Amino acid sequence: MRIGITLDEVLRDTLTQFLYTYEKYYEVDTGLKIDDITSRNLSEFVDFQSVDDMNRFLYIEAPLEVFGHADQKHENLMTKFNNFLMDIKDEEEHELEIVSREVHGSIPATLFFLSKLSCRVEKIRFVQDHKDYWDGIDVLITADPKALDAKPDNKISVKINAPYNGENISDFELDSIVEFMMDESLREKILNTKITTYENIED
Repeated sequence: MRIGITLDEVLRDTLTQFLYTYEKYYEVDTGLKIDDITSRNLSEFVDFQSVDDMNRFLYIEAPLEVFGHADQKHENLMTKFNNFLMDIKDEEEHELEIVSREVHGSIPATLFFLSKLSCRVEKIRFVQDHKDYWDGIDVLITADPKALDAKPDNKISVKINAPYNGENISDFELDSIVEFMMDESLREKILNTKITTYENIED
């Protein structure tokens, strides 16, 4: 099986770092908590004038601070992830890659994030369209609601719960990627799932 893993709110604590960076840049106290951010459109929660202004902040003005200096989602997560990568490689049954939707300055910032945590993944793929997450993989582990909605037939989605994806449907739902990495029986259940599609037959 070919497994894709996205970064935001899976391996990278992007929301926390975004709030910290926004408050520092604009010298405000938003009073927001992570659970308050129920949409990926961050302009709904802070004082951006438009989505374009939000994207300018994220990808041109402060990408290194937001995406590069973000912390890992859980303590010692990257150590566990690197060990998991070695196990997968030793088993020779599955392939794994990080796939992330990045543009402009967030590309080098994301490479810095992975480098500073000594991530040992061998395959990294950047995409701009949500449907492209699914290219060449069988299973996608993600918190991205649009990636979940773009799932093709005959592929498997694993949703990592985040404040903004509660209504999005997935084949499996986890609170943390650590569950997938550490629970072998759960992992085998996910990776051995057969997705069946049904075709309507008209008389």
